[in-house]
Amino acid sequence: MPETGERVGDYEILAALGAGGMGRVYKVRNVISNREEAMKILLPDFASDPELAARFMVEIRTLASLEHPGITQLRTAFQFQDQFVMVMEFVEGATLEKTATQSRIPLHRTLDYSNQILAALGYAHRRGVTHRDIKPANIMITAHGLVKLMDFGIAKSANDVQLTRPGTTLGSVYYMSPEQVRGGDIDGRSDIYSFGVMLYELLTGRKPFVADSSFSLLNAHLNEIPTPPLEINPALSRELNDVVLRAMAKRPEDRFQTVEEFRDAITPRRKPAPAPAPPPEPTPDPQNNAVPSEPTPDRQNNSPAPPSPPPARTRRSLWIRIGAAIAILALVAVAALLPRILALRAGHKQAVSPVGTPASSPATPAPSPPAAPQAEGGRTDDLPTPPPDHESASSPSTTKSKKSKNPAPETAAETVPGKSSPTGTPASLVVPAVPSEEVREAQERWTKLDARASTAFSGVQQLRSQQQAQGLVIRGDILEAMNRARQCLSQAHTALGSRDLPSATAYMNGADVEIARLEKFLGR
Repeated sequence: MPETGERVGDYEILAALGAGGMGRVYKVRNVISNREEAMKILLPDFASDPELAARFMVEIRTLASLEHPGITQLRTAFQFQDQFVMVMEFVEGATLEKTATQSRIPLHRTLDYSNQILAALGYAHRRGVTHRDIKPANIMITAHGLVKLMDFGIAKSANDVQLTRPGTTLGSVYYMSPEQVRGGDIDGRSDIYSFGVMLYELLTGRKPFVADSSFSLLNAHLNEIPTPPLEINPALSRELNDVVLRAMAKRPEDRFQTVEEFRDAITPRRKPAPAPAPPPEPTPDPQNNAVPSEPTPDRQNNSPAPPSPPPARTRRSLWIRIGAAIAILALVAVAALLPRILALRAGHKQAVSPVGTPASSPATPAPSPPAAPQAEGGRTDDLPTPPPDHESASSPSTTKSKKSKNPAPETAAETVPGKSSPTGTPASLVVPAVPSEEVREAQERWTKLDARASTAFSGVQQLRSQQQAQGLVIRGDILEAMNRARQCLSQAHTALGSRDLPSATAYMNGADVEIARLEKFLGR
């Protein structure tokens, strides 16, 4: 057999992964595409056996006919030095057997894995393929919680019945169905029995039959009744306990007849929500015999309703409250804007005063300033700006008319029509402009984030469609991450339009975190 570093065709051996039913499995790298894959080579001891060689060919043809996200895919197959070679999808993760031995798998995750396995198994059954070796060691769990059904080495296809000889026993003794033990004819219900044994083990932490010899184990499958899972794990429901025992019935006709029936029993479909009850009929008021047009909340709660005021008085008090609220809001607005308006007028008067003309004394009321002239093109960069408030982020720029020695073009003021600053400055006031270079860099960052988000959204949606086709549901936290990323990008775009760089940066940081989470989920 090849060693690490050797070449088999266009594949370099990277490591040995283990031995399968009839061959040895390696992790390899295609020297042309540089993709890592799994390679299975028929063991030399089996090469001289025509029947086992034919069975290996059946595995190749069986896998070639199956294309399902829950089944390892066959890449290619060829002959190398009189040996059969099969190249398969390399699944990175851990077997269900290893995962279960490390810690007890929670019930909701066990049912999720079962749902995925039965979906893949049902797909194979519908194409006339019986796996015949369902066990935890033949099921891989990826880092994203997806299930891959592997090792169809002893699978039976409806088109290759001549390979099954009477009296032949194939499979793992802990998970074999009674009909497999007898060496009789089998069908998909044998896989249902094996899966029931595996589910029993996952739910209770132990196998249903344990013995010192293979003979005793096989006899237990034929004659012994397993201890109900509920007696070992009282946290299980009676319904799930009965589902497992029915799957492990001795006679095939007493089990679930199809994988779909088994799957529905484990994860029953949601029933439609009942229609809401009609509201109670209104009752006449005993005081005026009038029937109200609709029930009040007090009547719906079966508590006596307080007497309602006359309609005219109700409208009058409502208008009084509305008027008082408007007056209060107007006073608050005037109090907030008056200091800024006075500062703006004082700055404007000082800017337009002739050189050498003294400012008006405090006792003399200043005349109302004329309307500020607009520069060509509607810009206000060349217009006088109000003096800066102390401890404020308002524009500290100096007007061009005074020819300051140290002009600050990067902080030139700019009017933003129809917008307000982050601190609540009205649109009619002049707000500081953001340096164009910083805006450009922020816009470039938003564009890159949007491109990454589009790629990640497309990958998640593709995976979601594949799982929905099999009746599966994608993880809820991934959908929430997509929504958060989409909202952050939208809010960052709005903030950029207002040149609010601090808010835009904060939103883009949030979007970056959610996009990175999606990319990690997709394995990118």
